[in-house]
Amino acid sequence: MKNNRSLILVALALLVFSSCKVEFSPNAPWREVPAVYCVLDPEEDTVWARVQRCFLGEDNLYNYAPIADSNYYREGEIAVHLLAWRGKRGNNNSLTATNQLVDRWELSYTERSGKPEGNFPSGMQPLYYCVPGNRLMKDTACVFQLVVLHAATGDTLATATTTMVGLLEKKISGRDTTEEVLLLPNHVKGHEFGFIIGCRGEIQWNTLPRGRKYQPIVTFYYKKNGDTLSIDIPGVVLPNEYNYNRLSSKGLTQNRFLSHIKQALTGNTDSLFNVNNVDITIAVCNEDLNAYINSRDNTYSSGGQEYRAYSNVEGGVGVFGARRAHIRVNVPCDSTGKEGYIPDQLRKLGVGFYGQFQP
Repeated sequence: MKNNRSLILVALALLVFSSCKVEFSPNAPWREVPAVYCVLDPEEDTVWARVQRCFLGEDNLYNYAPIADSNYYREGEIAVHLLAWRGKRGNNNSLTATNQLVDRWELSYTERSGKPEGNFPSGMQPLYYCVPGNRLMKDTACVFQLVVLHAATGDTLATATTTMVGLLEKKISGRDTTEEVLLLPNHVKGHEFGFIIGCRGEIQWNTLPRGRKYQPIVTFYYKKNGDTLSIDIPGVVLPNEYNYNRLSSKGLTQNRFLSHIKQALTGNTDSLFNVNNVDITIAVCNEDLNAYINSRDNTYSSGGQEYRAYSNVEGGVGVFGARRAHIRVNVPCDSTGKEGYIPDQLRKLGVGFYGQFQP
């Protein structure tokens, strides 16, 4: 009785010091809440969406635990649509949807195998997909909308909107490609990418409209038994919350570059040859995806305060965002003419490098 009395007093105190508006009621009728995850990428030919249930039903939840797919919608229960609306440009290259519908697709149902082993293995998982075509996916003037409908009634269960990361509006010169404009020519073009000469591991790039988080990645190529293989060396992730026109990453030091290669090839006994070219990729995500990643990274603070995960899904939870990547291929790497040049450093790693591949 004492414990019950204490609980009642706590409940009364919460009612006194709270506002009149009740945001959550434990006695409210059960409501179906979809969980939606979809990321648009213009380099991919297929749009994939994952749609699940957050709440399983009105019965005792323990009854649902033994049912492996109780949090999935069965085929035919929902319809998922992708819509493209003509956008109206605002401040800082923002876009808002107009009432002009450009195109619409209904996503098809399929099943793919989940995590086969380890912690939390899973079986077949339902997904929804469509192939919108390159013309529209690269259209940075559209606002995209994802709509989840109840198939039997046509009622809207959840909606979300997002915009693509934009392209640079002008080129530095008539001969420049988009990729050459993205990576500043005075730091990459005309120089070797290396740590002894050239840009010394620093990469600068022009930012893109609606791009909020960037990560440079250097892809190192090498030859093993006649095959060309590669290792991705990630740089420091940089936000662009204040719409800077250009960003710079100085985290791709020689030690970082070589350490990733050594870690990836530890134990190798075959003779390896490095290739005198690297690819430089700038990966970028839009505001929605950036906010979701940040909320996931800061779920718990050092003081134990729990933060709510970001969601831009109305009627549900999850994220509908966009990303893209710009790539400079065949950037010459620091290779010859200096003491301590990269091939020499690779041989000293003790993971099988024998020399430099000559095409």
